[in-house]
Amino acid sequence: AASPAPHGGASAGHGGPGVPAEEAVVVWSPEVEVCLFHAMLGHKPVGVNRHFHMICIRDKFSQNIGRQISSKVIWDHLSTMYDMQALHESEILPFPNIEKNFALPDEMIQEVREGKVEHLKTNSRKDITWTF
Repeated sequence: AASPAPHGGASAGHGGPGVPAEEAVVVWSPEVEVCLFHAMLGHKPVGVNRHFHMICIRDKFSQNIGRQISSKVIWDHLSTMYDMQALHESEILPFPNIEKNFALPDEMIQEVREGKVEHLKTNSRKDITWTF
C-alpha cells in the first residue's frame, strides 16, 4: 500500500478531499509572514478600498509563495495580528460622507401633485436621443 501524502492525505498544495487548494492551511512561519508584508507594500487593507487592496495583496502573496491563497486566509491571519475593525473605523474617508435626510424640492412635490411628472415621463421617452 502507498504511504499517505503529507498534510492529512492530501498532496502538496491541497487541503484534502473536498477542500479547495486556496483554503489549504498556511503555515505562518516568519519567512511566509515576510512574504505577506512584502505583498502588502503599497496596499492598505483598511478603509473603503480595502477589498481592492486585498486583491492586489492576495495576488502578490500567492505569487511570492508559489501557490494560490484565498483572501479569507489572509484576512483571518491579519485579524490575529491586528484589530482590523478598529483600523478600518479609524481610517479617514477619501471623500466627504455627511449623512442627512433627503427631501424632494417643493417644486417637484407640486409637479407630482399636479400630475405633470407622469406626463413628462411618458413624453420624454420618445424624445431621448442617445449619443456615444
